[in-house]
Amino acid sequence: MKNNKPTYIIFGASGDLSRRYLMPATRRLKDLGKIGDVIHISRKDYGNLKNIISNDGEKIIHLAVPPEAVPDVVKIISDNLDKKNIKIILEKPFGSDLKSAQNLIKHIDKYFSEDQIYRVDHYLAKQSMQKIVQEKWQRENVSTVEIIASEKIDIEGRVNFYEQTGALKDFMQSHLLEMLAVVLAQSFENTRRHNALKNLEIVCDVKSHECVKRGQYEGYRREVNNKTSMTETFVSINLVSNDPIWRGVAINLTTGKALDKKLTQIKIKYKNGSEKIFKIEHEKDAYERVIEATIRGDHDLFISSGEVLDSWRILDSIQETWKNSKDDLVIYKKESSVELVQLARTVLAKGLSL
Repeated sequence: MKNNKPTYIIFGASGDLSRRYLMPATRRLKDLGKIGDVIHISRKDYGNLKNIISNDGEKIIHLAVPPEAVPDVVKIISDNLDKKNIKIILEKPFGSDLKSAQNLIKHIDKYFSEDQIYRVDHYLAKQSMQKIVQEKWQRENVSTVEIIASEKIDIEGRVNFYEQTGALKDFMQSHLLEMLAVVLAQSFENTRRHNALKNLEIVCDVKSHECVKRGQYEGYRREVNNKTSMTETFVSINLVSNDPIWRGVAINLTTGKALDKKLTQIKIKYKNGSEKIFKIEHEKDAYERVIEATIRGDHDLFISSGEVLDSWRILDSIQETWKNSKDDLVIYKKESSVELVQLARTVLAKGLSL
């Protein structure tokens, strides 16, 4: 009897993502009979794919590799395997800025169609996110939308990764903007989320004239052995939506490391002074739902190429501003509160506009 369960293939099986999340998730799904063989591919086996992987049946290929390796691996897969039965799962970051994201999407499009690509934001797979769309509210009565993702941990020794990434790329570009898109769209549906992102732009606070705040926890430069590092471990941005439904609503997204508590929440403030808080919990089985959605071909739990490009468009002006600014970085003590870092003095408002 022919086995119709998809084969699951992991490139980069020795990495942290694979060990902590993918291997437990695939073991569980294999036990449940939802996937077939699980194959781990190391770098030294890349040239031997035709002998390792059968061309029979559907293959889900998870690229748990460094971002810079993705273009080459995509080409290797295309050159060695039958493309018609392949789905490819990609991990963030999807580029490092708008131009690199455009180039990456263009490169992948040469080898695979958009409906074969599944870009992961595991926050979209969290069950606690479902509450956002299950509970409807009167948007005309909303005054503010605040989304916070604070962590007690520091960079935990991931020096090279964090020096190249920072909080803006690590959390803001994918997780927080996607969570916001769900809130504004009141839906997980791809095109509605994309439309929400299309309408967003950075705005400066009316009173402080502040558009964005970046911070770095005390001791970070010593930790990464870079006395002049400008890498942000904290970032807070103000946005507005040009969608008539959300016009006039203040939006703030904030994320940071080495803060006083671990917390991910969406807070909706109403014009009458009341508020609604949605806490987004850590969920060990989020990657199981990611994989199951891939099996179903459900793209609504994944990020489209259009969403990637619009998220980078939103943040592009911040990155350009930071290239030419050296005096706006707030140094904060570990275990500071989000509010304390947000209130710390910065010179960004004095002449730097986005």
